[in-house]
This record gives sequence, structure tokens and C-alpha cells, in this order.
Amino acid sequence: MTRQFAVARLASGPALVWAGRVWRLSDAWAASKRTRLTFPAGMAELFDRWDECIDAIRPLIDDLGDRSAGPLGTVDDVEFLAPVRASSTIYACGANYHDHVAEMGAPPRNYADSPPFHFLIPAAALQRHRGEIMRPPGVKQLDWEAELAVIIGRPADSIDEARALSHVAGYTVANDVSCRDPDRVRSDIFGVNWLWSKGQRTLQPLGPAIVPARFVPDPQRLQIRLTVDGELRQDSSTSQMIHSVAEQIAHLSRQAPLRPGDVILTGTPAGTAVAHHAYLDDGAAVVAEIESVGRLENRVVPAAS
Repeated sequence: MTRQFAVARLASGPALVWAGRVWRLSDAWAASKRTRLTFPAGMAELFDRWDECIDAIRPLIDDLGDRSAGPLGTVDDVEFLAPVRASSTIYACGANYHDHVAEMGAPPRNYADSPPFHFLIPAAALQRHRGEIMRPPGVKQLDWEAELAVIIGRPADSIDEARALSHVAGYTVANDVSCRDPDRVRSDIFGVNWLWSKGQRTLQPLGPAIVPARFVPDPQRLQIRLTVDGELRQDSSTSQMIHSVAEQIAHLSRQAPLRPGDVILTGTPAGTAVAHHAYLDDGAAVVAEIESVGRLENRVVPAAS
């Protein structure tokens, strides 16, 4: 029976997460005699060879009792990095949950008739699991958005919806932290300044690890939750998406080719701060959790002086 594992990124390279423990993937690979494949040197090569590497990793779990492949520690001990490559393109989908659109007061209609709305987020905005969310200078209205993040594993160029999920490497958890201050988030000429609102440093926590797609048979049936200082703020399901994961992948692939390691943030459900006017305070502990995918923890810190 295949046991679920995840792939993480550490400062020392790719890592394997299983049963609450973390192994340096190179150690497990070297100690095992089950694969003759050369070890992927880093996350970029891992994404480029995703399918064959995941196939090779599965039997390594049976060898992890070997002392030469001992764990680095538990998931609580290890410092994770955001599990993507530095050159990843990050696409984010706006207003993509029925319950979120309703709580924002949008007029009722069939929004699925309109194409999904995506914008870009710079990779420089990424933050790791348990990393600090730094409040941008002058921002008072800092919001949270728990999201299912899709990691592309095979090139996808003008594909159809029926084949879209076969191009997914795996899934992880995202928190699309957003600046909502009305006097700064809008441009009189161009409308919402998405880069200022969502693209500043540390505003895109991602992780802790990537769960391979084979362990998430239906990304549209996952519970998604977020707490602030232990208080439940978001509690919904990915079944509430207006445009499914497959729809989003197909739509984006018709605009530009998707590459291994690219990320799609698929939208957030109801319960955001902007809808209830209760924003993040400095020191707040924010936890985003998605069923079968992971738990992402971060804390808000004041703006740098």
C-alpha cells in the first residue's frame, strides 16, 4: 500500500516529508538500492523530472529505517523554504469562490459564465512556512486569504480542461496576504493596484511542502480553513470554487505556456478580513490548513523601521 508523502525544499536541497519526519532526499536516495536514477540536484531539476522522481521516491519510504538515511528532524524542527523554484511564475485567481463573492456583496448571477480572472505575483513576495509576514510600511488593513496552491509538473501549452489535471505536480497551501488600505490600493486611472496590494515582500507564504497530485484524487473536495490567534475565520470547501482547478489550468495555458514549477493560487473562500472589517494585528498567528495537503503557519510582525 502506497503511503502518502510530500516533497519539501530546505536550504540543503529537496527533502522528503513522511509520518511527521523530514529526511534529506539525497540521503534517502543514496541509502536505497531501489533506484538507479541519478538524484535531482535541486528543486528545478526535480520539477523538470517530476514524474520519474516521484515514482522513484515512493519505494524509498520502505528504506527509511536505515540509520544512514536518518531523519533531519520532525516537521516542527526543520526550517522549510517555499517549495518552488526561484524562476517560478505565480498566477493568482481573484473572486473565485461562490461564498466569498456573496459575502463581498456582489450581485447574484452566474459568474461561471465569465472567464477566470488571474493576476501575477512576483516570486520575490514568497515566504516560507513559519516565516514572518512583515507588515508593509504604512499599511493598517492587512488581510488573509487561505488558498489551495497548484504546482505545475508538466509543460502545459494550450491544453484542454479534460487533460489539465495530468499536468499538475502536486498541491500545497498558500496565504495570499493582502493590503486593503483604500487610499493606497486603488489608482484613479488604472483601478486596483494588484502589485502593491499583494506583491510586496513576505506577503505570499507558501508551503510547507508539496503533496504529489496522486495523493489528492479530487482537488475540488477539500476542506479549507484559516485561524487567526486560534479563532476560526475561514471554513469552507474547494467545492465552492467558481472555476475549478482544471478550468484555471486550461484557461491560463491558452494565454501562455505553463512550465514545471509554476504556481496557481486558486482563490479564497468566505471569511476574509475585508468582508468583516477585522484586520490582522502585529503579532497575530495565522494558520491556513487544507485537508490532505498541509498546514501553513505564519506570524505578522511590524513594518521594518
